[in-house]
Amino acid sequence: MRRLIWLGIVAAAVLAVPTAQSATAPTVTLNVSKFQVRYGDPLHLAGTVSTHKAGVMVDVYARAFTDSGFKQVAMVTTGKGGAWSYDAKPGIATSYRARTGDNTSRALLVGVRPAIAMTQLANGRVQVEAQAGRSFAGRAVKVQRLDAGVWTTLAQLHLGPKSAALVPRALVPTQSTTMRATMSVNQAGQGYLGGFSAPLPLSSRWVSLTLSAQEIAFGDAVTLTGRVSTRQAGIGLTVLARPAAQPEFQPLAGVTTGTGGTWSLTTMPQVGTVYQAQFNGTTSRILGVGVRPDVRAQVISRARVIAHVEAGRSLQGRDVQVQQLVEGQWKTVARMKLDHNSNAVFPATMLRGGTSTLRVAMSVNQAGAGLMGAFSHPFVYQR
Repeated sequence: MRRLIWLGIVAAAVLAVPTAQSATAPTVTLNVSKFQVRYGDPLHLAGTVSTHKAGVMVDVYARAFTDSGFKQVAMVTTGKGGAWSYDAKPGIATSYRARTGDNTSRALLVGVRPAIAMTQLANGRVQVEAQAGRSFAGRAVKVQRLDAGVWTTLAQLHLGPKSAALVPRALVPTQSTTMRATMSVNQAGQGYLGGFSAPLPLSSRWVSLTLSAQEIAFGDAVTLTGRVSTRQAGIGLTVLARPAAQPEFQPLAGVTTGTGGTWSLTTMPQVGTVYQAQFNGTTSRILGVGVRPDVRAQVISRARVIAHVEAGRSLQGRDVQVQQLVEGQWKTVARMKLDHNSNAVFPATMLRGGTSTLRVAMSVNQAGAGLMGAFSHPFVYQR
């Protein structure tokens, strides 16, 4: 009987050993908030210690794709119910595990996508940039456009030394659209998943153009004004001009937008000049300014009338007319040719006596190519 009692005591003691060990060596669990994260985004690690007690130390280990083994990255303490947590920012594919005492949790692998960003710059251009724990210089990204719910690839761009590239203006539609950039897992390289940017809604691109006058006298100025679609200040654009003698538009001036994206430029048009504004790959409508010769007339000695015509070139030999206002109608009373100084002096004998209202006129045919017909201000003539 005593032998049986002794054997029972020994058996109870043996069975009690694992229980005592489990009380002194708790286990720990590990969970992650995501199994894929974007480079730079936080990752939440959490778990529970089997004792459910607060104040238990938990070591957090990580093994990056480029590391040969696990390294301790943090030491945390359990809170209420034995729960613990830690926030990490993996720079490349990384495995995590937790440890308390001699017990270690399962290892969990978290994949990392490059941080692909597509942004519209202040000048309207679209830029693609990729960030991660390495340079992506020379790697390719695809530019895509959303068409009827489907992403269509427009082109493939190679990133520059700063892992960025500008999207060619020609690839960005002028109408409203949504675009994004993607990088394949092959282009991302070892340790990274493929990635894509957030969709970028782009509004329509345009630049407007208006003129302060449709017709001016030679030597007068005209003001060009407009607005760009971004409606932002500090945006650069180019004003183009094409005189009648030029086959193509040439840059006239670079201007910068003011409040609300408005812009203006004052210039003195050459003969037969048309204008156009250019912004971020788009162009405005084409507008032209009619230029007429600057005709001036005055009465000089011996009741003579002198006429001078300015047009930026010699008009020698061209006809000018003296016209008289008769019953509301202008009637030609004299005609002369301009001399080498573009002057014509009408003697009194060519003009009617008495008091009359006169002006000097030049027809469009006499003004010549690119110029409009013109006339001077009316003046009172007495003889």
